[in-house]
Formats: sequence, structure tokens, C-alpha cells
Amino acid sequence: MPRSPFPSVVSCLALAAFAVAQQPPQFAAPVRLQAGGKLLGEGRLYPSPVAHDVNSDGRLDLVVGDLRGRITVALRTASGYAAEAPMRAADGKDIDFHNW
Repeated sequence: MPRSPFPSVVSCLALAAFAVAQQPPQFAAPVRLQAGGKLLGEGRLYPSPVAHDVNSDGRLDLVVGDLRGRITVALRTASGYAAEAPMRAADGKDIDFHNW
């Protein structure tokens, strides 16, 4: 069976990956997120934000967890993000995983 004159998809992907690997990545300067005019996760150990629509309004809210297991949320409004507040379970209690 004759070989195709065209490289295989795997070969093309390998060449593309090699070309990308030769260039160092370019990152923008880090930016501190704000909600309600204050820095998000201020004073917490390793705050880790994630965007998720918590209240099903079609807007991505900011959920922040930290090393100690505390969970807070900054709800997205029409004009920006509301102040960060504790995330509460259905029973009204703050969600806290007590990682320590």
C-alpha cells in the first residue's frame, strides 16, 4: 500500500507542540480582584477565586475559598461586584470546611 504524501495528524500535532514549546510563555502582570470597592480575599491565607453563577441569574459571581476552608462569594450585579460575604448553606449557616 503506498504511503500518503501528507503528514499524519499526529505528526502535525507533534510539530505544533514542539514549535509552541520553543517559545517561553507570555503572562500579563497579576491583578488583584476587587469586589464592593475592597480587595477580594484580603487578609486570608491563599485565597483562590473561581467564577461561578451561584444564584442562577446568568452572571458569573466570584467564589473564594482559602487554606483554612472558609468560603465567601461576591455576587455580580448590573454595576459590578457586591461586597464579599460568607457563602451560606440552605440552613443559613456559613459554609466553612475547617481545613485546620
